[in-house]
Amino acid sequence: MSVIPVSARILRSAGSPPRGRRQVRLAADDLAQIVEFAVRATDPAARTVLAQIADHDGAGASEVIAEILERTSPRPVRPKNRPVAPIATVERVVPTPAVALGEEQLRHLGSVAERLGEGGSVLFVGAEGTGKTLRVRWMAHQRRRALTTIDLATTRDVPLARLVDAVASATASGMTVHLEHAHTQDVAALAVLVRARAGSGLVLVETTGVRIHLAIDAVIEVGVPDVAMVESLLRDVLGDVDDRVVRVIAALRQGETPRMIEDAVERARRFAAMTEIGAGDALHAATVQRLRSWPPRRRRDAAVALIHTAGLSQRAVHELTGVSRDTLRRHSSSIVVDGGSSARADG
Repeated sequence: MSVIPVSARILRSAGSPPRGRRQVRLAADDLAQIVEFAVRATDPAARTVLAQIADHDGAGASEVIAEILERTSPRPVRPKNRPVAPIATVERVVPTPAVALGEEQLRHLGSVAERLGEGGSVLFVGAEGTGKTLRVRWMAHQRRRALTTIDLATTRDVPLARLVDAVASATASGMTVHLEHAHTQDVAALAVLVRARAGSGLVLVETTGVRIHLAIDAVIEVGVPDVAMVESLLRDVLGDVDDRVVRVIAALRQGETPRMIEDAVERARRFAAMTEIGAGDALHAATVQRLRSWPPRRRRDAAVALIHTAGLSQRAVHELTGVSRDTLRRHSSSIVVDGGSSARADG
């Protein structure tokens, strides 16, 4: 560090007249600029040197330096009182429409809920949009307790101890805890969260993809809805629509998730709002139109499914899909429809 010469402390030539008030003020201003520059341009050791210069100066420079050192001294940083982001949301759930789940699924969920009694843990496994959250909300409403949801995808940076406290506190009061997106956490952490259940609470774990191996009371695998469920869902969201139109749409959209079907209905409604046709007819037209882009085998399977699940004649299916009636005759007899599941042709 370069030391400021003592001669520079008072910028005044040897032949200048005795100092007056104006000269003292100008010298003090010059000194202030030098000190300010030194404090900003050097390391913290410069402050010690400046303090020593002030001690050896019997004039007003010491007061100027002391004032500058005081003004430029670092202030302690006070932590801001930032609000802590909540890690869980609590809500009172409304009844889930039975048509969205289907009678068979409702019976299965009911038997699981009855077996668990007041408390326990359940793992829901299924692809995105298949209705896992619908089932979670149904079980929470059946218990007549509040639902506490913790999205593990957005709380990965939250300490595990804090998540454990949230689960323990909620279940101690009998709430239903929903651990959403469990596949984003490691199995060891999930096991700790499930074991944190207290009292009569229920922990519902939702994961996408492969089954997670946890010490858990029940596992419910959620698949895509069958044709009967798709038809019920369409009737519920579309309202009064021709039976034949609903059967055709349901047969051609089997294998899709409820979310995909609801998105298609919403697009049809937007189109219908700009035209004079109904939402059902718009969805029917869009569903049939996409057949043109399907590969031959998939289009053939869809055409055969229309015969078995929609009850259409071979002639009607041929006119709708373009698949020849000879192809329909060869393959329609080999289709086995099991409980409304997706129909497939051999060979």
